[in-house]
Amino acid sequence: MKGEAMKRVIICLGIVSLFLFGCDSSIDYAMKMYMQDNTDRVEILFYAGPGHKGTKPILAQTFMDRENMDRVLSFITKKPAEFYKVGYSGEIVFLHEANSALTERMKFNIEPGFEHIVYMFNRELYSRKISKKGLAFLRELHDRVIKE
Repeated sequence: MKGEAMKRVIICLGIVSLFLFGCDSSIDYAMKMYMQDNTDRVEILFYAGPGHKGTKPILAQTFMDRENMDRVLSFITKKPAEFYKVGYSGEIVFLHEANSALTERMKFNIEPGFEHIVYMFNRELYSRKISKKGLAFLRELHDRVIKE
């Protein structure tokens, strides 16, 4: 009887820890799988700067091949980030050609100290850190496109 009770306690602890520690990871995985299945094109746009309010974002890069679309998704880490109350450097738009209603927009900031990406998934707002490779790519792209 004592061994049976111990098994139940261990199983309950395992389930609780999976729930507490695995939820965000499963959300990240589900979001990436959804994006892979429902994306035909990825566009990276930058905002001209704080003095250019009301202007359209500048299209910096478009990817239509699966390898680069997956690379852009890999920029989003599983590490939660703060919900900073700052502006954004730009956005990544995931488009599905056949159905424009499936457009997904993720806003990002690449300013030092505020590096993160924000997105909606299943009606919830998430903020994640951007990978080092992602930051390097986005900063280089920004410097080529935005002439300050």
